[in-house]
Amino acid sequence: MQLAKPILAGLILLALLVLWIAYGVYVSMSVPEARYEVLETLENDVEIRAYPGEVWATNVAADQNKAFGPLFKYISGDNNKSEKIEMTAPVVIMKTEKGQFMAFVMPERFDINSIPMPSSSDVKIELIKARKLAAIRFSNYVTQENYEKHQALLTKTLESHGISMIGKPLLMQYNDPWTPPFMRRNEVAIQVDQ
Repeated sequence: MQLAKPILAGLILLALLVLWIAYGVYVSMSVPEARYEVLETLENDVEIRAYPGEVWATNVAADQNKAFGPLFKYISGDNNKSEKIEMTAPVVIMKTEKGQFMAFVMPERFDINSIPMPSSSDVKIELIKARKLAAIRFSNYVTQENYEKHQALLTKTLESHGISMIGKPLLMQYNDPWTPPFMRRNEVAIQVDQ
């Protein structure tokens, strides 16, 4: 009878792990992603991508949580049309002199004229022109260490090919916080002049 309890506990943990993985798969498949075309793949799996023009909802705040809140309220209906806007991936993050910049990429069905206007003055709507980005992908939770490691690898790879970089690197996160770490998709990206 003593053996049955550890086996039962193990089965429960296994079932919870399977459910967690299934959740990660479901969420990853159900959230639309920003469109891009891979133009070239360099060593270290660095991709040179062409992105079409996009509409972003943006906010700058002291930290990620404070930047996220108004953006999430905006897509939840805190706008001039009280319209709920579906979440897309990735969420784009960048450190700036003014604080933590965060952007939600708006669904393709919107253009700069049709997008609902935010009720909060903290949220801005921006038109992002078509551009080329170089990106490197990594999984797990984002830490300063793995962000810096992948940013350095991206920079080194681009420099070795003589590719000029424009502006600051972006962190692009594709998953919600509850997705299993090994299934998470994160990218460091930077605009390139090529």
